[in-house]
Amino acid sequence: MANVLRTPLYDEHVKLGATMVEFAGYEMPIQYTSIIEEHKACRTAAGLFDVSHMGEIEVEGPDAEQFVSYISTWNAALLEPYEIKYAEFLYPEGTVVDDFFIYKYSATKFLLVVNAGNYDKDLAWILDHKQGDITITGATATYAEIALQGPKAEDILKGMTPADIVNLKYFQFLETTVAGRKCIVSRTGYTGEDGYEIYFGPAEASYLWNTILEAGRPFGLVPNGLGARDTLRFEVCYWLYGHDLDNTIAPLESGQNFVISWDHDFVGKSALLAMKEKGVPRKWIGVKMNSRAIPRNGFDCLAGDAAAPVKIGYVTSGNYCPTLGGSYALCMVAKDAVKVGDTVYISIRGKAEAGIVVKRPFMQPNAGHKHDR
Repeated sequence: MANVLRTPLYDEHVKLGATMVEFAGYEMPIQYTSIIEEHKACRTAAGLFDVSHMGEIEVEGPDAEQFVSYISTWNAALLEPYEIKYAEFLYPEGTVVDDFFIYKYSATKFLLVVNAGNYDKDLAWILDHKQGDITITGATATYAEIALQGPKAEDILKGMTPADIVNLKYFQFLETTVAGRKCIVSRTGYTGEDGYEIYFGPAEASYLWNTILEAGRPFGLVPNGLGARDTLRFEVCYWLYGHDLDNTIAPLESGQNFVISWDHDFVGKSALLAMKEKGVPRKWIGVKMNSRAIPRNGFDCLAGDAAAPVKIGYVTSGNYCPTLGGSYALCMVAKDAVKVGDTVYISIRGKAEAGIVVKRPFMQPNAGHKHDR
């Protein structure tokens, strides 16, 4: 894997026998034992994920709040100190540059956590829009990150930190120590389960990974790879950039009205207002397949006469759902083409495989929130 980056936890994954793959420019674990075993452990006990590949960008200065609001679909002034918001950067056309998290320390200090594969693009985009008295720092090399997820996550972590992480609300964060090491701990995640994301210096990565893993084993904690991370997020219909979001999709089409606060000016706002007035052309639907065939990104979604169905859109994500025991798809389709309960077809290896349009999410998140990651 020439020119592929490694996280500070690469050696730990190898020691654990992980199957390593290239993802977003990094050599990452896809699984340790099996995707289904790891998935079920996270749903029933706890899973530990290396998410050090995520990108971090710091924005500081007297005009930081105004600037973050301008480049984001969410008005940062609405956030309290140490509150987090899931939001998006948009192109002027109203389509998505990236989805990301705003971590607000104060009106003059923010941390933006972006997708690994978009880090360079996002940083360049932010710098291109720079205005006011601010400093923008591409800081991803100074952070490592672990996600501790699952119904036992709180029980595992509360004995490892002096902070009151039990009463830490979802989408809040704090600065503390974990196992004696300085960390940022947020109550966030990408699995639909309760849990925490823990940020720290790269030099602390192996120690914290192994210490948390050891402390969690009596609770059923196991390391989870990217395979389980994807099936977990898919079951609760969380968006994956490059699949469910990209530079051709607007948040009004992808069911993400909740990432937008209309009370401020931001890049892409005028395009979204025009789309609202004209009518949103597409919608993001869920499909439960009648067979075990697994739809994949880009496959055609069809509807109409079973003998000669016509294309109404395409699959953004598809997978087998271990908790639900079936194959499902997320599709971007023409707005009025189908409704819940209708039959659609996914073109898989030359065959039109039937499925039923179902409500999203396929299963409700257990993380004390409703679809707002």
